[in-house]
Amino acid sequence: MNAIPNQRHLYMGTFEAEAYWRDAELASLPALPDRASSAIVAAMDELLFSFCQPGDALLTRYAISPVHRQYIAQLGFHPAVNERDLTDGMEQPGNVSAASVFELLSSRKTDAGEGFPQLEGCVLSPFAGLPHVEEAAHAWGITLHQPPLETIRKVNAKTYSSELKRSLGLRNPGHIVTSFADVAEAGRKLLRDGSFLIKDDFGVSGKGNLHITSTQMLDRVVSYLRGQERKGKRVLFLLEPFLEKEQDFSCQFTIGDDGCVDILSVQWLANTQFAYRESLSPDKAFMERLEREGYFSLMQDVGQQLYRDGYYGDVCIDSMTLRGGKLEPIIEINARKSMSLIKHQLDTYLAGKNMRGTLTNYSLSHDGSLSYEELLEGLEGEGLLFTGEREEGVMPLGANTLYVNTGGRDGENRIAGHATVPSRHVTGRGDRPSGKQVRVSGIGASIGGAEEGRSQPDLSGTKEAAGSERARGKGRLYLELVAASDEEKMRLTTKLERFLAERHFTVLN
Repeated sequence: MNAIPNQRHLYMGTFEAEAYWRDAELASLPALPDRASSAIVAAMDELLFSFCQPGDALLTRYAISPVHRQYIAQLGFHPAVNERDLTDGMEQPGNVSAASVFELLSSRKTDAGEGFPQLEGCVLSPFAGLPHVEEAAHAWGITLHQPPLETIRKVNAKTYSSELKRSLGLRNPGHIVTSFADVAEAGRKLLRDGSFLIKDDFGVSGKGNLHITSTQMLDRVVSYLRGQERKGKRVLFLLEPFLEKEQDFSCQFTIGDDGCVDILSVQWLANTQFAYRESLSPDKAFMERLEREGYFSLMQDVGQQLYRDGYYGDVCIDSMTLRGGKLEPIIEINARKSMSLIKHQLDTYLAGKNMRGTLTNYSLSHDGSLSYEELLEGLEGEGLLFTGEREEGVMPLGANTLYVNTGGRDGENRIAGHATVPSRHVTGRGDRPSGKQVRVSGIGASIGGAEEGRSQPDLSGTKEAAGSERARGKGRLYLELVAASDEEKMRLTTKLERFLAERHFTVLN
């Protein structure tokens, strides 16, 4: 899915792009900060390996685990990567700076050639267009092929989606409100017919959405916004009736710089509290229904309007079916890559092997004592690890999201500041790793930094000896479940969850 064929591409990005598009002068909805989750999201860029073709480069905020690089190489992915963190050890576990990967890259020109692949002449294919892209491109000789940042920002706003729905004559365009008084008035009207949502113009992944179910709750929010407005903040939200959904789904397409709209896929979605949980392939009957009801024709119209407004590139349209059977074709527009587009890339890879999969994730509490190398070896030993040769299995999509809050990443570049105890891989002459040969289903390579300073995990299910216990942190394991049927997927899921529990991972979702 290269924007310019036959040219090396650079894939990189910060997944919570909306935070960089949002005007700092806007009032915000009440929310509790979650540093651990923010750190996980910051490490999600490693999932972009799924887009890489031979010769492409992938830059990630935190250097990809050498063990994971071996694993994806076995699957056929060989991107050129940065061997050093873009943050260069400036971040502590669970405490991510506000800088995007592009800001970090633009400040690292003096490091050119040291732990970084050759980027000059690469065409940038970002997860989303963000500030500092032009500075990074100029510093490193990267070629840009994207609309202006202001256009990207405009078409990603919730208010843009609302206005587009209204112009297309679709139901439930919502109410755009620009003061706390507007929120109170429109909210009370909506409550007469049921509950409603308040959406931040650039809310994302469960943040920036509030489900209002009573006048008391509305009054508290209005009071909160009144205080911000009096301090000079501008109010801008979208109010929409809460819809009783049956099924979330999304459509992925690209808009060429010539205006051609290419529909790539539709994915069923499982969401929890408005946040992404997993992507699944819809059945034939559902796709035929969308065709009958003119959904794909509407997606073409949306793409053409986006193009007329100056945008080209990746698009994900969130949609849903409602209880009672109605189709709600546009919930919001995401003019960027998406988790479901990553799922499409994995679908394409698996289709070449006549296989199918589900993109999912597990939020896990753990102490970091089981290294990623040992995790893969354990999965392999249980017959769970997907290697490209089996017809089913678990395909881990990254290590950094799992270990970012425990400091336990494989390789030289793990986040500093997390206390560990010596590992069995340490030599008797100091704290340098031994260069252990890692072999996972036939993979073999000398890993100079394989789990420096790690403790031996207790795989028997018993507690570790007193004095060696470590603080637990939150991580997230993104994976593709490759299974031929729903029954096989359920069996694989049950076996995986038992495997995680036996190794002291607590599933949080």
